[in-house]
Amino acid sequence: MWRWRPLLPALPAPVSLGEGGAPPVPLRHLPGVRINDERANPTGSFMDHMASPGVSWARDRGFGTVAVASTGHAAVSTAAYAAAAWAVHHGRGDGYAPS
Repeated sequence: MWRWRPLLPALPAPVSLGEGGAPPVPLRHLPGVRINDERANPTGSFMDHMASPGVSWARDRGFGTVAVASTGHAAVSTAAYAAAAWAVHHGRGDGYAPS
């Protein structure tokens, strides 16, 4: 993704939780082949690479909410980055969501 950075619009303050830098791990059954261990990302998912620029873009343009259609990794990742972007606090602090 970084080689395309000059072609992308600049974000004044990207939202980042430290994604990227997943360590390459050798495959036991394929000697000489390595894959990135994306579990090293903040939410344990490769979707952090999508959530960071998406939430950054929304915050930069003045949106206060983001939505994503997902039943898994994309939803968790987007929620984590949105919480970081807007310092979101949900619930009353007692484990129950507001009514």
